[in-house]
Amino acid sequence: MKIKLTIIILFTTLISCAQTTFDESSISKRTIKAVKNIEEVNQLMSSAVGAAGMRPEQWNNFEELKKTATKEELIELTNHPNGVVRSYSFWALSHIKDVDLFSIVKGHINDDEEISTMFGCIINNDKVGDFFIDILTPEYVDLNSEKMNSTELTELDSLLIYQPNNLSSRYSAINRAKPTENLYPKIRELVIEEKNQSALVTLAKYQKEQDIEIIKSNRSENEKIESGYYHTYVAISQFPRSEFIPLLETNLKKTLDNTHFSNEWRELYKAIASYKNKKAVELLKVPFSKVEHQNIKKYHIRFVYGAIQEFQDPIYNELYWRIWEEEGNISPEIYKYLFNENPSKTYELTKKEMIGNYQPQKSDFVPTSNGVEFTEGIYETMLNVLTVNDKDLANKVIAEQILNSNVHNLSSYTSKVNKQNIFIEPLFERLEDAWNAHIYLDLVKTLIEYDNKEINQRILKTRKRNKNLNEDWGGKALDKLLAENGIK
Repeated sequence: MKIKLTIIILFTTLISCAQTTFDESSISKRTIKAVKNIEEVNQLMSSAVGAAGMRPEQWNNFEELKKTATKEELIELTNHPNGVVRSYSFWALSHIKDVDLFSIVKGHINDDEEISTMFGCIINNDKVGDFFIDILTPEYVDLNSEKMNSTELTELDSLLIYQPNNLSSRYSAINRAKPTENLYPKIRELVIEEKNQSALVTLAKYQKEQDIEIIKSNRSENEKIESGYYHTYVAISQFPRSEFIPLLETNLKKTLDNTHFSNEWRELYKAIASYKNKKAVELLKVPFSKVEHQNIKKYHIRFVYGAIQEFQDPIYNELYWRIWEEEGNISPEIYKYLFNENPSKTYELTKKEMIGNYQPQKSDFVPTSNGVEFTEGIYETMLNVLTVNDKDLANKVIAEQILNSNVHNLSSYTSKVNKQNIFIEPLFERLEDAWNAHIYLDLVKTLIEYDNKEINQRILKTRKRNKNLNEDWGGKALDKLLAENGIK
């Protein structure tokens, strides 16, 4: 089987390395005209670009190419000297049946010419070979294009890994690779000879002692003296050995006086958290008291929290509580976890979170989670907990938050109103001064749900007093909302 795989790889390598030339004489004049128009713009664009989502002229050029070029011409144009033309030609071919697209992709494994692309508002520099692969990758670029099947995807990944190339797709293939013993020598070779950082992470998944020194000494080229360890940290997360602790501790100490944060810290803290032991807890506590600049401390704590969420373990319970109590950070997932661990403490902290100036206290009351819907919205979940355990308190919170919550959270509270009379006055009190259209439209929709003529007339009177309700797009949206409900 191993010999058979080697033969397949060598054969596909020879195919993909074959030199191809472009034969312009085989292309019709009409098609050449469409090609020239594409060359002149020299950027690969989608059907809608820019903030306004306008259709660019280049897309019309692409449509003309699809209309005029035959299948044979498009195949030939995938060898055109211009990378944008090659890319559009392959894209057009992906809409045609009975074309061996996979062979064409394999023939462009070394097509690393960079082209400018624009999809929506996003402008990138992409390699032609990568674009070919993206076109055929399921759920990528164009869902109407023909896509590779699982066998072809596996073969392409092998080709990307074993054949030297500069495509970004190679890194993705290495990341996806299952750490089999047959693949191990190649992955190790990529790390040692090419310093391939994705391969380093895959190598760590084998968890072999002989690779410890390779991982420990790894650092990618970087001008910043404290940087270049991103993939080293990711690799350590896959293979948390005691030999790496000194490196992690040393690098952590170097961050404490920085005036700017680095995204590498995110992976540094994940690497530490992957150990799930007392030393990890000790190191994860460092930023709470050792960071010199308070404005940078928040990034450290955020990264610590993300790390202990990803490597969740009871040993980090103290940190979950501390980050919630001291820093005000709590995620829906950890909230549910802490509720199960200590419902009384969680309930008290919930009240502190939801009620202004509330001071948590020790309590024998054990709240129930029966009937509580734990949602993806943390404040909605907390409100659900209060509603199930203390309906009157929950209503007070809803009334308070109707008056004070921001545009992002208001709907979590107005959705709980359910035509209850106790909320009519808070809704109107907020409406009297509201200026944000999203807020006042939410308030008016909630009031309209009461289906009460007096309330509807009061909406109109409030609108006369609050001129903000008549301005710009919000005023027009309110006109439409009132008209749709017959309020005039």
